[in-house]
Amino acid sequence: MKIKANRDKHQKKNQTRKKHRISLCMIVKNEEKYLGRCLDSVKDHVDEIIIVDTGSTDRSIKIAENYDTRIYHHPWENDFSKHRNQSLSYATGGWIFQLDADEELFPEDGSVLRNIVREGKADYYQCQFYDIKKDGSVHGTFYLPRLFRNGMGMGYERKVHNQLQVQGHEAYSAIRIRHYGYDLSAEQMEAKHIRTTTLLKDALAIDPEDAYNIYQLSSSYSMHREFDKAVTYGELALDLMRRKDFKNSFFLTVFHTVAQGYYALNRIAEAERTCLEALDFFPLHLDMCHLLADIYFRSKSIDKYRMISQRYLRIYDEIEKKPSIMGGLFCHSYVKRHEIYFGLACIHFLEKDYETADAFFQKSFTDSGRLLKKAETIYRFYLEQGMEHQALQWLATIYESGIRNETVPSALQDHGNLYLPIGKIFLHQANLEAAADCLRKTDETALTGVEKMEKRLLQINLSWKLQATDELIQSLESLMRILDMDTRRDIRSFDDVGQIVYDIAESFCLRRHWPFAEMALQIAIQIAPNLFDPLKFNRLLQDAEH
Repeated sequence: MKIKANRDKHQKKNQTRKKHRISLCMIVKNEEKYLGRCLDSVKDHVDEIIIVDTGSTDRSIKIAENYDTRIYHHPWENDFSKHRNQSLSYATGGWIFQLDADEELFPEDGSVLRNIVREGKADYYQCQFYDIKKDGSVHGTFYLPRLFRNGMGMGYERKVHNQLQVQGHEAYSAIRIRHYGYDLSAEQMEAKHIRTTTLLKDALAIDPEDAYNIYQLSSSYSMHREFDKAVTYGELALDLMRRKDFKNSFFLTVFHTVAQGYYALNRIAEAERTCLEALDFFPLHLDMCHLLADIYFRSKSIDKYRMISQRYLRIYDEIEKKPSIMGGLFCHSYVKRHEIYFGLACIHFLEKDYETADAFFQKSFTDSGRLLKKAETIYRFYLEQGMEHQALQWLATIYESGIRNETVPSALQDHGNLYLPIGKIFLHQANLEAAADCLRKTDETALTGVEKMEKRLLQINLSWKLQATDELIQSLESLMRILDMDTRRDIRSFDDVGQIVYDIAESFCLRRHWPFAEMALQIAIQIAPNLFDPLKFNRLLQDAEH
């Protein structure tokens, strides 16, 4: 009896282990550019890797062999679903995780994948996708079911733009996947477009009223920037929806494709009409709010812009709390909240509510991921409005973003004199490292005589705060030469240094350079407070009031 009990316990343990095993299933053809990155992102978080190769002639197989993979060869038959289902048929794990070669799992989400499988609260899970453009920015976000139980009969349908036919209970997961499908050469994109549209048209020849294939054809032409064709096919799909009262979630994307197409063709009234119909069809359509906001902003319809922007922000908050309300919608604007914030900032600026405007500019910058480009846009906005103080504050932000990204911002390229005012800002903020770097980078040849004096004062202040005695003396001597002061001074203590700075402050008073006089006096008091002569400087500074 004991032996049987142990055997049963061992079998149960094996069944539990199999139940939690994850099989990564992929189909591959000539994916040497992406395959290694994809497998690196997931290899430590799955139990087996299954690859169905459909005829690679590049290094894809060799790359796959460097990982613990099982590779099966099937000739390409112009049917994505057939080959996907072939890959599923080889899976031995209790769960299937499906990726394409041009995708990768977010580095921190491997543990999320394991935890979801361990808990197993649903039968299939929607994963959040981020479409990445060539420049690294996000084109859009959407959800697809990519993690599902094995053995429940779930499989793929449709030769192109295949879809998983799900079974059982659904859940939305925190698993995130990057998709790099746009990182292709012009020739590769063109070949992909021709292949896709050809397969879709072949399918439509068999069933001319297949709304899903019509929608995909509209999307293909939109991506190819043939907006007239995108609108034509999109309107065909919408007409089917209206006539047959279809409720499929992909019509949400059709509305966006058609509205965006009209907008690109400068048919603004038709774009607005389509957006409003889409919001009647689905009141939480974030993309339609975003496009309407763009339409109203450009037409200077301020009240309409404010109303639709507030609606966008309410919907965004709802999606944050409950991602499932997005359904299968490809959401272009989920990562563009910063644009709404920017528009609201401009509106408040026009209304002379500058404090609220700057708060929205700050939100826009933060929400963009602190993009350098965004900071530069805000800087130029303030500069064009003649608001130099606010512009300089954003110039400092630009500098910090440039340092983080190891790039020289365009706003500072060929404008080496601009490092001086932002160095002053950093010094006031006690960011001494940034202040020192800015003063080092200041182009001396681009400075006026007055700016050179200001730079020396800032260097004196900075050197004192950093306790850099040699640099402090050098800056003192340089400024004294500019002011035609005698540099032959004995320096035996900080009181001697302080006295020199008091003398510099007096020289500025006599030259009626009052801001510099005040700056020098403040530094002198820091260095040698016991030498301050209030009667003398009160008399000198009183002249500034006359």
